[in-house]
Amino acid sequence: TPSQKWWLSKVFAYYPMHWLVLLLFSPMFIYSDVTYGGWLQAGINGLLSATLTQAWMPMHAEVWNAPTWFLSSMVFSTALMPFCLPKIAKMDKKSLRRTGKWLFLINLLPVLGYCHDHNTWGLLEGMTPPKKHPALAVFQAQRFNPMFNAAEIVMGAVACRLAMLDSLDDKEKVKTNALSTAVPFVGLIGILVARALNLVPDISDLLVRGVIFTPLFLKFVMGAHRNAVAGIADPLSKILSSKLLVWLGGLTFPIFIVHGPIGQVFYKKLIATKLWGQVLKGPEYFFLYLATVMVSAILLQNLFLQNKAVGNWSKKKVEQLSIEFHFF
Repeated sequence: TPSQKWWLSKVFAYYPMHWLVLLLFSPMFIYSDVTYGGWLQAGINGLLSATLTQAWMPMHAEVWNAPTWFLSSMVFSTALMPFCLPKIAKMDKKSLRRTGKWLFLINLLPVLGYCHDHNTWGLLEGMTPPKKHPALAVFQAQRFNPMFNAAEIVMGAVACRLAMLDSLDDKEKVKTNALSTAVPFVGLIGILVARALNLVPDISDLLVRGVIFTPLFLKFVMGAHRNAVAGIADPLSKILSSKLLVWLGGLTFPIFIVHGPIGQVFYKKLIATKLWGQVLKGPEYFFLYLATVMVSAILLQNLFLQNKAVGNWSKKKVEQLSIEFHFF
């Protein structure tokens, strides 16, 4: 498959739904932008969102449908995969481990520079108001810049390939059991709980992600794969592969796409007061919000994502655009 066609086929798996949700909620997005910044700002933000280029503008990465900044990074990261994956596929385990360590450092060093230069070692960025952040632009670049996210995604590909080589490498027998998934899973939950309950000193969110969360998550995924291949009874994997959770897993993408705009309808002051006269606070409204997101996700999944006409349109566009992007 030509690299541009492979890339476009992946991108068009999420582009159509992204455009649909932008279209459905565009009156709300435009109203907010025009109110606070005028029509020019609304036009620029709309262009960034529609083209999924907002992640390259760290201070504006969360315009319109905020969570889709990640899709913006994914567009770039996916474009790199046809060049990265063949190299990774040729590596042995020693080379993969070395590559993983370098990628870990590539992710970590900019974070250390940010924490050192601005003394943010103990800053809980997620809880810090933007106006009180000592280096907001630098922090936003660390969060959103597609270059940093690409390095993290390639590190995930390296980890997957490392686990895949187990069955081909007779010289190295990897020991795996139920603890291979349980230990990193408990670690992931434990660090979240410990931070929430102030059981550990305050540490920068970026440091926790790069040094603790990402390595533990990769260990968990590798352990789940190894246990499945080895046929080892793994209670945690069994629970996570239950019919209910698999069904919810199938809805994660539409939930991801729609939960932000619906959240604005309920909780963004400008929008909520315009629609309802107040921000919809309280547990009853929160459960209503969750229900609205779930119903919307199910409708999008059944009526749009699984629609044959949408699938055929996407395939045609991939074919057309792959010819135009042949220079890749």
